Amino acid sequence: MASDSKSNARPIASKAGSQQVESLGFLLITGGVILALNVLGLFFFFRADTTANRAFSLSEGSRRVVRQLDETITITAYFSADLPPPFNSTERYVRDILSEYQAAGGSNVVIRFVNPDEQPERDEANDRGVQLVQHQNIEDNAVSVVEGYRGLVFEYLGERQTIPVIQPDTQGLEYEITMAIKRLTGERVPIGILSGHEGPTPSQGLATLQRMMPLYELREVNANEEIDDELRALLVVDPQTEITETELRRINQFVMNGGSLGVFGGSMKVDVSQAPNLSGTPTGANLNRLLGNWGVEVGENIVADAQCGRVPLRTPFGNIPVAYPPAPIVTFTDEQATHPVLFRLNASPLFFASSIETTDVFREHDGVTLMRSSDGQNSWLLTGASVDLSIREPREWRSTMGGESGPHSIAVALESRLPSAFPEAGDSGIESPSQSQTPDAEDDDAVRVLVVGTATPIRDEFLPQGDQVPQAELAGAMAFALNSVDWLAQDSDLIAIRAKTIEEPPLAVPQSIQDATQNVLETAETGDEEATNEALERRTAALESENARKRWYQWGIGLGVPVLVVLLGLGRWQLRKNARANLKP
Repeated sequence: MASDSKSNARPIASKAGSQQVESLGFLLITGGVILALNVLGLFFFFRADTTANRAFSLSEGSRRVVRQLDETITITAYFSADLPPPFNSTERYVRDILSEYQAAGGSNVVIRFVNPDEQPERDEANDRGVQLVQHQNIEDNAVSVVEGYRGLVFEYLGERQTIPVIQPDTQGLEYEITMAIKRLTGERVPIGILSGHEGPTPSQGLATLQRMMPLYELREVNANEEIDDELRALLVVDPQTEITETELRRINQFVMNGGSLGVFGGSMKVDVSQAPNLSGTPTGANLNRLLGNWGVEVGENIVADAQCGRVPLRTPFGNIPVAYPPAPIVTFTDEQATHPVLFRLNASPLFFASSIETTDVFREHDGVTLMRSSDGQNSWLLTGASVDLSIREPREWRSTMGGESGPHSIAVALESRLPSAFPEAGDSGIESPSQSQTPDAEDDDAVRVLVVGTATPIRDEFLPQGDQVPQAELAGAMAFALNSVDWLAQDSDLIAIRAKTIEEPPLAVPQSIQDATQNVLETAETGDEEATNEALERRTAALESENARKRWYQWGIGLGVPVLVVLLGLGRWQLRKNARANLKP
């Protein structure tokens, strides 16, 4: 019996030894593969970016900018050591994105990282415009303040650009870096602004637009004289008085000579300084005298839409946000979003937009409708010699819904060989070269015309104010306006780069909160204080219920995922245990 036991034990021991050798061999092979991959990683750079906006890799426009450098640009990153979270991870992201710029630009891009922990480095950072900032650090239930630097300096041919402080979320950093490089390496592109009609100017009304377009130079243009053909585009922004036929002919001549034209608003006048008692009146700017020849006519009206933004309404109980139909929020179809002006945009908030009618001439020249209001009775037109736009309780807007129902076009674009709007010289004596009637957007003679029913996306009054607003935040708020100018100036690279700064759309307000808010407004109108207080309590309860639901989601994600992993591990362990129990010697 003893002999049999020994003979049976030898095969089992031999099998166990063989399994140990196989396991050791597998570990050695795996270790060798990992080591080889790490060694190869020193010589070959590769990253996979699966995010929706490719937020962690350079766009082709940024690569093109550094590939075209004629001389060496030096980028110095000043980062203090031991910054508290989340600022400590910012440096890692900056290193990664700068390495991609260096990979694209080769020897013409030099990257330096400086830790300004000594006084000479601190003086150097300060002299170059990098700001010393304070960071809150929470550690051991105590709050302290840590001072440090996190900025970038760009130097090229003796010129310098600085990003004083890099934001911790790094949103829009690629846009800021590429803009800084382009400012150093290229000349500013001239863009004309039609003057003389009580519209906004580069210094008053369009100052934010100029600030956000450092690569462009906005110049006032008098269309009573021949328009400089060095201008890349001409913008007609909210003219409040009639544009004469001579001026229209000069504009037509500019377009026929290859210039781009952007028309923003100009049909209705709304004085926002009179809020909340707003009204709109026709301007008689006479733009249709020009645009109508290309199949585009801007109406003397205001588009109202049930899908709209909210503005504060004064009530005895404070300001309450209410729906404001003259501020439509326009969403885009997948087809519309392929146009460069709307590239990767989900929606665009507008104010006081006039409708745009198009004719067969527009369609013959491959015209594209970029924005439309909602379908059917969900959008309508407000018309009249004086349109009442006062901020009021939402149910009062129902009485205005008798106007022509939607959808209504709000923005359109043409890219084609357009015919001259004034083929004959007439009394003015201004002659314009007449382009072929055959539309051909790929032809060198194709011109670009953009018509938007409102100028509010580019006017200072409707944009974030102050020099302290981060450029990335403004780039998102002004994406439509900046894309429009880039498209007219035929610079599509910045459009793709800027798209990375645009945040996902905010979550919709739950219907229960909307209904409770509406109930507060309705009871406030009756003057019943007790009923209004009860309505306010219901609204507070709706808000608390929504916050409780959010907390459940947070706890579910925070605890549910780890618990699920543990359960899967226990299940796998039990399966392996059962498998070992069933093994036969």
